[in-house]
Amino acid sequence: MTDPVALLSGYLRIDTSNPPVDCRWAAELLCGELRAEGLSPVTFGAKPEKPNVLCHVGGTEEPGLVLIHHMDVVPAKAEEWTVPPFSAEVRDGFMYGRGTLDTKGLGAAHWCAALRAAKAVILRRKLFLVANADEEVGGGEGAEYFVRTLPFPIGPAFGMNEGGVGVRDVFGAGGKFFLLNMWEKGPVWMKLSASGRAGHGSRPSAKDAPARLIRALTRVTELREPARLTEPVRDMLRVLRAKGYLDLDVDALRGGAEEAAVLEALGGRFPEIDPLLRNTFAVTTLAAGFKPNVIPSSAEGTIDARIVPGEEPEAVAARVRTLIADLDVSVEILFAEKPNGSPMGPLYGAMEAAVLAVHPDAVVLPYMCTGFTDSRFFRSIGIPTYGLMPLLLAREEHGKIHGVDERIPVAGIGEMTEIVYRLIEGWNASCCVS
Repeated sequence: MTDPVALLSGYLRIDTSNPPVDCRWAAELLCGELRAEGLSPVTFGAKPEKPNVLCHVGGTEEPGLVLIHHMDVVPAKAEEWTVPPFSAEVRDGFMYGRGTLDTKGLGAAHWCAALRAAKAVILRRKLFLVANADEEVGGGEGAEYFVRTLPFPIGPAFGMNEGGVGVRDVFGAGGKFFLLNMWEKGPVWMKLSASGRAGHGSRPSAKDAPARLIRALTRVTELREPARLTEPVRDMLRVLRAKGYLDLDVDALRGGAEEAAVLEALGGRFPEIDPLLRNTFAVTTLAAGFKPNVIPSSAEGTIDARIVPGEEPEAVAARVRTLIADLDVSVEILFAEKPNGSPMGPLYGAMEAAVLAVHPDAVVLPYMCTGFTDSRFFRSIGIPTYGLMPLLLAREEHGKIHGVDERIPVAGIGEMTEIVYRLIEGWNASCCVS
């Protein structure tokens, strides 16, 4: 049976950067591993270069378990890396490569744990492996196409995908925290545009398009709405208090300015919590002008807003329009998704037990991810889906996802695979308990 380190090494060497993306060789690698064990994976996609993989590993009882990851990765500039980004080079106990953390490492763990379970465990409950091809550009031709055109029914099931990870020390020195993604903030991508006169750079005006756009973007990015609790964050804070990492009783908070002040202090103490307490706004692109001494007649920039549960994308965009109404800058929504999530259910307990079997001193936390994943598509067809790459990282390593020199601790690959195996084992054992 394939070793997860060996599988990941081969997987990383296949460049699946998106854009432009070609996942055919990656899908063939994964399918080859399954066929070698006598399984019959199916590939199907919106385009030949974007195949999705689905395989029923075994089992007949429901609810089943669907293990999900994506094959595509964000592009990497080789000149910025200390090793070639698609080399899978091992150095100082780490394997380097684009996709180690997002999400080829997770896929290797899913594949190897599932194949081990198919031989060592009686798979009573249905077990499926899924690899999607288009997550990094929104999933329209990946997971969205996948759930709309399933070649055979999955039936009642729970899903495990990306969106959470294990991090050391994030809520207290010496702690091991596994962030189990139950909810995701919603993205609202907005284009802000200004137009006006073109002119000579020596005769500026406050009415110039770039000047008005800069003022508008500044107002939006400096916007800090009052901190507030949503149920997903309340659930996380309850667990942190129960485990002794917080002394804040969130159930005693009664809203208003006093609650906002308490939460503001909490966000200052734990920076990772702050974006979970409010909508956030970031400038992501700017475009204006063609020559240093010419004031352009138009300018535009984009804002990536991430909104908390209870918010509507159009309402957030309307508040932005009101905020900058006097500057004559238009606001257009380019892309938006509502916050989405899954309720606490039996898979949470199974995942917690699997993590604790390998890391008995860890804390598993229900978590709201600030990003968004393919989980929303599986949730849309009635599959409650959580997210966790059950890999324990040092706090500073967490920031390498999508970054330069993305890497994974080699020892962690085996630990992660063991946790996924324990999840499958526990999920099947629980179906026999009356």
